[in-house]
Amino acid sequence: MKTNNRKQRLSPAYRAALDGVLAALCVALSALESALPDVAFLPPGAKLGFANLPLMAAVLTVGRADGLFLLLVKCGFALLTRGVPAFFMSAAGSLLSYLSLLLLPLLFEKTGRDYTCVFLSVVSAVLHNLGQLAAACVYTGTNLFPAYLPILLVFGAVAGVITGLVLRAVLPVVTKRIQQMRSHIQSKKGNDAK
Repeated sequence: MKTNNRKQRLSPAYRAALDGVLAALCVALSALESALPDVAFLPPGAKLGFANLPLMAAVLTVGRADGLFLLLVKCGFALLTRGVPAFFMSAAGSLLSYLSLLLLPLLFEKTGRDYTCVFLSVVSAVLHNLGQLAAACVYTGTNLFPAYLPILLVFGAVAGVITGLVLRAVLPVVTKRIQQMRSHIQSKKGNDAK
């Protein structure tokens, strides 16, 4: 997958509307994941990361700024609904994850190699977990790394594969819909000019 072929130029109004829809989707998926019970053998709060799907789709199809906006919405939602510790952990994990979504495609592009949604998602999920674990250690003043690192690496990889498969299925639909809306807007402009 090459990101340059997928990113779409959009009018400011359509881009704002699309970002609003993706932000609402981030919030809804985050609320849904928070409502699910914790799994017994995982650290408290470990989730599959479906709330990151809109962010990943935005970075890969629309642009970096749109992904950053969604990251801020996600972190703000964590702050409002779960407090400062959740915000701190969400911000640390999300920033590492976001950076991987920016840098890995550039690295692959420079080397002329291709990458997959699943690969990006696994790296993103593992880095998200590492960021959250680091934030938890700083916030609590304890060293949780030895105890939680193996579990979070494995869980991050598994969750990344699942999320990546969903992203791989959804991304073509999102890209096609953006192209359809862009064509519609351009044809409407053409008709208005007549």
